[in-house]
Amino acid sequence: MKKIPKSYLQKRVAVTWVDPTGHIGSDLSEVDLAECVSEGILVAMDDEKLILQTSIYTGSKCGDYTCIHPSLVRQVRNL
Repeated sequence: MKKIPKSYLQKRVAVTWVDPTGHIGSDLSEVDLAECVSEGILVAMDDEKLILQTSIYTGSKCGDYTCIHPSLVRQVRNL
């Protein structure tokens, strides 16, 4: 994936990424990465991570966040 533009920071985005999965007692043919799409406000990014804010409590910085390693990202779209 190409470098994500810094102009996407503090914007609502959709991130398509592959999620590493754990499989216990599974047949090898069932083991794979799971493609995901997460939407939220891109609040931080660096070489190690993207952080999406998916919800927040009013008047606070407490809420729900998704942290994704950039190597797992396939696409980022501005919404």
